[in-house]
Amino acid sequence: MLALIFTSFFVVLIGMGFSMTLSYGAAFIIPAFATGFSQYNMESIVQWLCSAAGKTTYVAIALFVVSGNIMSQGKLTEQIFAFFQYFLGRSKSCIPIVAVLTAIFYGMISGSGMAVVAAVGAMVLPMLIEYGYNQAFFAAMLAAAGSLGQLIPPSSAILQYCAMAGTDESDMFKVGAVIGFTCAVALVAITFFHCRKDTGDTEKSMKAYEELKAQGFAKVVGTSVWGLLSPVIILGGIFTNLLSVVEAAAISVVYACFVSLFIYKSLDLKGLWDAFKGSVKNVASVAMMLAFAVAFSSLLDVFNGGEVIAAAITSVLSTPTAFVVASVVVMSVGMMFMNPIAIIVPIVAPIAASFGLDPMVYGAGMSGIVAIGSLTPPFGVSLYIMSPIAKVHPMTIARKVLPLWGLMTGIILIYMLFPQLSVWAYK
Repeated sequence: MLALIFTSFFVVLIGMGFSMTLSYGAAFIIPAFATGFSQYNMESIVQWLCSAAGKTTYVAIALFVVSGNIMSQGKLTEQIFAFFQYFLGRSKSCIPIVAVLTAIFYGMISGSGMAVVAAVGAMVLPMLIEYGYNQAFFAAMLAAAGSLGQLIPPSSAILQYCAMAGTDESDMFKVGAVIGFTCAVALVAITFFHCRKDTGDTEKSMKAYEELKAQGFAKVVGTSVWGLLSPVIILGGIFTNLLSVVEAAAISVVYACFVSLFIYKSLDLKGLWDAFKGSVKNVASVAMMLAFAVAFSSLLDVFNGGEVIAAAITSVLSTPTAFVVASVVVMSVGMMFMNPIAIIVPIVAPIAASFGLDPMVYGAGMSGIVAIGSLTPPFGVSLYIMSPIAKVHPMTIARKVLPLWGLMTGIILIYMLFPQLSVWAYK
């Protein structure tokens, strides 16, 4: 029966090209018909879904999507870029480092790697090309930096993992921040050393810096500080335990509305309403998929699937180290073709617990692999978003991005294998 459940899922998902939600539906309904509703019926499925949907994590996901959409339609990217350029402008590698920092910082606002790649890439990459920097390398670098938007809080990947595994979002956010910032430092360092050879047009860079400097400290910082405060409020509230994740998400929405309407005046009431409507469409499909994914464990319990799968995996992978490495490999390979988090997490999270692995570190690490999975060909979404912006073939960007992806994968794996490096963040 387990074979029928997974066959139903994958046949619909891969063979017929349906969405993840409909594929989950097939995995629930087809086995029910095959057993003549003797094991469970449609009422059972509805009960499982209702139980799975009653999670505060879904509220946090929805609110962060709303705030991210509102801010992405404002002038946040330009203001963040101006702030970093003002203070780093004298460095000959100023513009590239500012571009990477802007992508990382904007990810801390939006929580979506693809939104960062699109918003920051469209603004910053043409500027880098105009200043004579290698367009393929920096298309890859901005895509890599943008992918951290799904790992550094408010991380959409961590929120989805927590919804499916039933773990605490606040604690996992803290671990995710440690891992994400380590990856961010590595990318900035690579950018710095790359720019020792790829200097671009330093004269043009200095001219842009002098023009910005002429505006004065008060104007530049006074304008950009409103955009910079958003991640400070979110991360500060969570790390100091003053705010729960849901409360931080709610405050981020109010703050985004205030800044967009009254400070930057980048949105009117109609634009704000459009941002809300767009958010509802995005959240609806994700929430339904997550409800099915969480309820999937109830389906497996009917046939003792969790025990069978766990026994099969532990018979092959007898040590925690082997399990962690195998988890990273399987998730990384899966991300080359689709986002398998909703398939893998309900299965591996209980097994990780049986091995005694720290659930926060393991979950944050797996979320990190999902975050950077948007960089891997042949279906890495960030590659295809960046390609028309850079006017470079996606596979050309992929050749440049794979070393960066490998470095970040290595960093994530180190944290997963040595949890003591990050558990201090929440204990």
